[in-house]
Amino acid sequence: MPTVADVSAFLEEFAPRSLAESWDNVGLLVGRGDSEVRRIMTCLTLTPDVCAEAIAGGVQLIVTHHPVLFRGAKTVTDATAEGKTLLELIENRIAVFSPHTAFDSAEGGINQYLSERLGLIEIRPLKPINSEQGAGLSGSGRFGRLAEPMELTEFLKRISEVSGASRLEYCGDLRRLVCSVGLGCGAGESFLGDARRLNCDTFLTGEARFHTVLDARTSGINLVLLGHYWSERPAVEMLAKRIASQFSGIDVWASGSESDPLRMWKNET
Repeated sequence: MPTVADVSAFLEEFAPRSLAESWDNVGLLVGRGDSEVRRIMTCLTLTPDVCAEAIAGGVQLIVTHHPVLFRGAKTVTDATAEGKTLLELIENRIAVFSPHTAFDSAEGGINQYLSERLGLIEIRPLKPINSEQGAGLSGSGRFGRLAEPMELTEFLKRISEVSGASRLEYCGDLRRLVCSVGLGCGAGESFLGDARRLNCDTFLTGEARFHTVLDARTSGINLVLLGHYWSERPAVEMLAKRIASQFSGIDVWASGSESDPLRMWKNET
């Protein structure tokens, strides 16, 4: 039976720690490396609902994209939501691993996966990382081109179909042809300038500030906001399948209780 350390080693090979941002908190964050693993659950964020699902499902390891203890902690008590969650996990002998920005930048990581699902070709990082693991394909964000250009309105439909998101925000001309696309999943608005520098006509990210939207409009680049959750959740489901294929005989699934925390309200009056 594989151990937490075995699964951690696979995850660090798949998404090397060297690819993580210096400010990040990645790797095994909670638990014993020698604990045996029979059931694993992946998730985007470790919320109380996800924690309860893991406990009910008899999980020994949670792989969460967004790390716990991200800002550091001097105490772990039930006085905070995160502290209470961590105590429940520890009491139920559930380990927690987070690949976060290493998974973002990995060759087969979040940005690469979404790019491939969107049908981009000649995919490259917006900001390459020179490392032995990289082989030229590791790095922040991605950009590539569509094999067949399509109007922005059709590209929005493709994004919705690939991600499962029913709502997209955009800035641009729906009739304009999309040829070259840059993307940065999650809070990736900082890559807009890189996409523009590489002559992308369209940039896709999870969320962006108002002034970033204005910057995109002024510079003439289409901007699509997919939502933080929907830009990253598909790769979390992919990761569950990758882990399952590596470790036969254990149960692996992506959290079923996790959902986009944002809801739509429409004034019907």
